[in-house]
Amino acid sequence: MRPGTEGIEVKSTVLAEAKRMAMCYAEYCITMPDMFENVNASVRLEDKFVIDSDEEGGIPQEFLQELAEKAEEEPALEEAFQKAIEALSTKLSTMEMCDVYKPYLYALMRIVGIKSLATLLIKSSIFLPPGIEAQTMETGTLLGPYFRLSPLQSRTTNLFFSGVKARTATALSDATRALRMTLQTTQDQLFQIINTLIRVSPETRSRVLDWFAKIVNLNTKRTALQVDPATVASDGFMLNVTAVLTRLCEPFMDTSYSKIGKVEVEYLRRNSRLSIVLETKLNADEHASESYYSTKLDGGSNFISEVFFLTVAAHHYGLGATEVLHDDLAKRLQELEKHVEQLQHDRDRWVNTPQIVRYDQNLGRLRDRIEKGHSYRYALDVVLYDATSQSRTLLFMRYLTTWILRLVSPNKSYPQNPLSLPLPDTAPDEFAMLPEYFVENIGLCFGFVGRWLPHIVISTQTEELVTFSITFLRNSTYIRNPHLKSKLVEILFYGIQPNRVKPNGMLGDAIMGNQFALQHLMHALMNFYIEIESQYYQKFTVRYHISELIKRMWDNHSYREKLEIESRLNPDFFVRFVALLLNDVTYVMDNSLTALGDIHKIQRELETSSSLTDQEREEKEKALDKAEKDASSYMTLGNETVAMLKLFTAALADAFSQPEIVHRLAGMLDYNLDALVGPRCSSLKVKNPGKYGFNPKALLVDFSEVYLNLRKSPSFIEAIAKDGRSYRPEIFESLQGLLARFELRSRQERADLAKLAREVEEMKRLEELGEEELGEIPDEFLDPILSTLMQDPVVLPSSRFTVDRGTIKTHLLSDPRDPFNRSPLKIEDVVPNVELKAQIEAFKLERRNVKRRNGMDVDTSI
Repeated sequence: MRPGTEGIEVKSTVLAEAKRMAMCYAEYCITMPDMFENVNASVRLEDKFVIDSDEEGGIPQEFLQELAEKAEEEPALEEAFQKAIEALSTKLSTMEMCDVYKPYLYALMRIVGIKSLATLLIKSSIFLPPGIEAQTMETGTLLGPYFRLSPLQSRTTNLFFSGVKARTATALSDATRALRMTLQTTQDQLFQIINTLIRVSPETRSRVLDWFAKIVNLNTKRTALQVDPATVASDGFMLNVTAVLTRLCEPFMDTSYSKIGKVEVEYLRRNSRLSIVLETKLNADEHASESYYSTKLDGGSNFISEVFFLTVAAHHYGLGATEVLHDDLAKRLQELEKHVEQLQHDRDRWVNTPQIVRYDQNLGRLRDRIEKGHSYRYALDVVLYDATSQSRTLLFMRYLTTWILRLVSPNKSYPQNPLSLPLPDTAPDEFAMLPEYFVENIGLCFGFVGRWLPHIVISTQTEELVTFSITFLRNSTYIRNPHLKSKLVEILFYGIQPNRVKPNGMLGDAIMGNQFALQHLMHALMNFYIEIESQYYQKFTVRYHISELIKRMWDNHSYREKLEIESRLNPDFFVRFVALLLNDVTYVMDNSLTALGDIHKIQRELETSSSLTDQEREEKEKALDKAEKDASSYMTLGNETVAMLKLFTAALADAFSQPEIVHRLAGMLDYNLDALVGPRCSSLKVKNPGKYGFNPKALLVDFSEVYLNLRKSPSFIEAIAKDGRSYRPEIFESLQGLLARFELRSRQERADLAKLAREVEEMKRLEELGEEELGEIPDEFLDPILSTLMQDPVVLPSSRFTVDRGTIKTHLLSDPRDPFNRSPLKIEDVVPNVELKAQIEAFKLERRNVKRRNGMDVDTSI
């Protein structure tokens, strides 16, 4: 022993003994408190955990570490630790974010940092109890109370956002900022807890994944159209689960996608934790899906695959479902407020009746619902408008987008090799059998961000997103659900909306400059414009989005060239597109003008009829409200569709002169022109027409431009002349007068329109001479649909009716069925009626010869 060290060794020995004795007494206080006479010696371990380790009464971390190691050999001490861990969870389950909850989170962080305690935690009987239900996951499991902490909890929401309409913008901003910072800190701590747990051992990792999978699998009802909130986990809980799972994916989501091959689609065919049996698949029916997934694959799945697929599902049932709720809640609150306003308006009728008490009670309950709804909506804004959290979501969605594109690319070569379109006709089974929410997540996420947080999208995220949207619009058979594909159009639409950071929108630069987009986007949009025809309730919104996109794309000459190429190399496709475009203009303009006529009529009745009863007035006000909504929605789409028609006819006048198109186009233009300048125009005078998007002068300019664009086409002139329903010389005279009066067109343009009108009149004169020459036409030579002389009669194979080829070809552009028996029909299936055509030609020749002979007789007599 070296001189001078004796004292140190003695002190060390004493310190070690004191430490041993302290450890023993601590153990006895915890496990055998009755052995002490002083009842205060009894220790509730859970109470000690929530005291900071540096404060008096707290347990130093080193001491806790050694005590936990001792517990591995002392069953009683181990049991005490387990009960304490469970007690912490039970106590926290009664708390909210507005309570003093932070000590419990810090305590859990200390616990999971000690391997033996982390192992105890996952072995607890309440870690994941058997038979647990969706609504009890957040209070009945050990980790649940920690994950339910959120601004969306009821007392917290009421504390921060009650009476929102009476609060100042500054007060609301301060509350939002404070709650958002608190939530960010909480989610950071939750992530640290889970990230620590999964690294303790393979066993703890597996149990944590089991817990997350159970949450996802039990909460599939959250995406249902109607769901009782009491039967599923709360929004706040699910959002925290989604946020933590997304953070777990960050280590493998590098920008070079070096680990994308480790995300194995085979995971879903192994004994995966994730249940997708009841999920609708991208391109498979229930039978095909069941057959595919019943064939299990051998082998285990890596952690990257496990957490990736759980995160995709969590975004669907968690963040995605909550974002849908956010938008629906705004609509419901608006409807409730209108209902309350109406009830308040009608209250006077009940004042002196026995029902007034109940009436006021119902009114009060509705106001309370609205108040709570607004509070919850503001709390949702705190969570969903968090740029940090949504940026992490965008990072994950970019990775998901790339992974799906890789799945459909030849030899899974994307993104290392660029994608080439079109893809093979049949989608790979691995893609077709994926749940729809793999694509829906992307649409919901970028649609939400595009509307509310477009400034957070960075340029490196845009290329994959544009490529993804175009790929599955161009190869539309890969996804069966039209609603799902409409989300891809929605992404692009919101992507071009200007915002304060990006004047061209979050995707504008990529759409206008990306070579993949320049090559494929125009065809993809036209293709989906055609495909959505059968979806009545969706098609007008989708086509409005497509119209807006095409208007924006029109500034790029490359896109106009692509349209010209489509019209020349793919004429049937182009004609089908234009035919549907004309159908839309006809339908929406007709409904717009009808709604405006109804508004005009009801407004006059409300102003001039003093004898209306309260009930009659109420009914008329409801009818006016409906007519105003119809006028606004139809006029919005009508303006956009007419604008697109104007662009197309300017660039491709010859394409619009084709027989299948030109007569419908002329009829539509004449009909709307007659409505705007003819006798019916007086019924369109309404108060504040701009409220409905109705600008008659702008419509006259647009329609006149279409006439001017096609004025040199002989077939267009002929089509106007043959329009017996709407064309009259007076409507052109009125048009020219209005254009001159309001200086809407130049002198030269008005002169061109006047020349067009003269040419139409001359053509009409010649047509009438031709009809006079033929005289009365036998019924068997008349087209049964249009009652005009057939030029090329064909027999329909199913109904056996004979019609003119041009007539049935035009019909099939908007309806692929036999008009007489509704059976499927293609133009290739019709059979030329050679015999009838010969009879018609002979009839025409004979009538002309008669006319000619009669003319000669007249000349001779002279």
